[in-house]
Amino acid sequence: MSEYDSLAPSPGKTPPPFDASLEGAPGASDAESTTDLSAWDAEGRSTSTPATPADSTPASDAEPAATDLSHESQHADGESESDDEPRHVSILFRDGLDLPIEDLDVSIPLPDGSTFNGKTCPQGAVTLPLPAKSAGTVQVKVKDSTGALQTVCSIDIAKCTNAAIVRSPKVAVKAPLRAHQQTPPAKSTTSPTTAKPGASGVAPAASAASAGANAKPPTTGSVTWWGDNGALAHAWGWVKSEIGLGDAPPAQAPASPVLKKALSPAGQPVTLIAGPECPNPLGLRLGRNNVFRTALVDAGKRLGLVPQALCALIECEAGKVTEHIPTLDAQGKPVVDRHGKARTTTIRELWNANAGNATGAAGLTQFLASTWLTHVLRPGFYVHDQSAALGWVKPAVAPAHGVAFVLASGATTPVPLDHRSDANVQACLAKRFDPTWSINAAADYGMSNLKVLESRGFSLGALKDMERAKMMYLMHHEGEGAGPAFIRNSLASLKGGTAGLRKKFNLQVGQASADTRIADSGGNVEAAYRKWLAGYIDNTFESACVRYFCTPQPAMKSLSELLVAVGGTAI
Repeated sequence: MSEYDSLAPSPGKTPPPFDASLEGAPGASDAESTTDLSAWDAEGRSTSTPATPADSTPASDAEPAATDLSHESQHADGESESDDEPRHVSILFRDGLDLPIEDLDVSIPLPDGSTFNGKTCPQGAVTLPLPAKSAGTVQVKVKDSTGALQTVCSIDIAKCTNAAIVRSPKVAVKAPLRAHQQTPPAKSTTSPTTAKPGASGVAPAASAASAGANAKPPTTGSVTWWGDNGALAHAWGWVKSEIGLGDAPPAQAPASPVLKKALSPAGQPVTLIAGPECPNPLGLRLGRNNVFRTALVDAGKRLGLVPQALCALIECEAGKVTEHIPTLDAQGKPVVDRHGKARTTTIRELWNANAGNATGAAGLTQFLASTWLTHVLRPGFYVHDQSAALGWVKPAVAPAHGVAFVLASGATTPVPLDHRSDANVQACLAKRFDPTWSINAAADYGMSNLKVLESRGFSLGALKDMERAKMMYLMHHEGEGAGPAFIRNSLASLKGGTAGLRKKFNLQVGQASADTRIADSGGNVEAAYRKWLAGYIDNTFESACVRYFCTPQPAMKSLSELLVAVGGTAI
């Protein structure tokens, strides 16, 4: 479970992928039907979790990870809130397309007995003013289209220090009423497709308390995220067979979720919209990271993993694009600090395919040049096969070399890293910024590391996909040498001993935090380090389950339990 409780649908029931609202139908006063908010969920990130401080994501010996602050409240000039100032927690509301829900009436009873009432801003957010050390659970209520308040989720404000995201499974589109006296469309002569509603993001429009149709959608390049993964063309077949629509799908997704106005087989007007994303056959919910859907799904199929396992792995590694949300009071006015400076909430959700850091790690999954070029020379890895297709690698003349890299001059080398200035080597390294290459490279690297563990005598056969991904990240973080030692609780026996591990721990969390954690573990450096890293991995994966699975989320062992299951030592 997430660190936040959510109101799930009734047992055995799946939230509908859409509500088909027929404009002008008997009893309907407008184009929106009553909002069903029972399947909303909440997620959030604390700026201080038991796993890791806010300003550090564990850096890997193999591939140092980019810094990842999921949510952070700050002043306009970047100054963070001080401990003695009131807290300001932003609640962001998103619809089934992950678009902000603007002008939503929100009511939240607070622990001090008062009630916050306000409307969401264009970014779909409201801000709760809370005492510096407030605690308790608040019930988040919103008005549906009938004006009634419905409770959509509960949030533990002790854990949610700065921001939470609440998502509706639906999308609302306001459309003008049209008369029913129209000629029904001719019946489609094409064979019905096997595509299912909700499987790929196009459905008849209808309800939810969302103004998503009027919101500016997140984009990647020149297209909206819902039109960048083949979803539009795939779902059009279902629409065509169900409604008798004879048109071809749009060549490009429009800027708005509204795709087309059409007629049902009975001649009733309907509006076709993109979305919502869930449910779908894979149970995969990506939101703004939907631009990476094809690469994730294809990589998962190639390696026999559910795509959510790769999402969780990437969540541990990837840098994220920064967005700034204004902090507004209940009247919609900017919240300022005691110095009169405007506050903002910084949100990081979209994986940054162009991320880089001072160590030289680059791309979505943060590969160093040395590791990337090593994988390019390993047959069976995605980056090798693609490089071979581009003429960058070929079998070496000397059998001992196996595979050689082809330089721009036509000469070959078994060590392309020694030729960083070569045009072919530079072009190959630039592929780290290609999300498809980067995602597949991380997946291959993870599977390779699992094989290393099996070769060292660990038993992984009974692990579920999400549990395998946990072990992938552990190995990614620790490397082939320290990974097995971590599992066996023998890190102190490695070169450098306890002093080396202490130095590594200081680099990961800072000396003050390391000192505190070691003291809490009775002076045992290895115990403190293992507890810290296990907490980070468990917390990140629990969060990823909520974020990337349409309900329900799968059961998953803690890392400590996994270590015992594979033949290692518990944390």
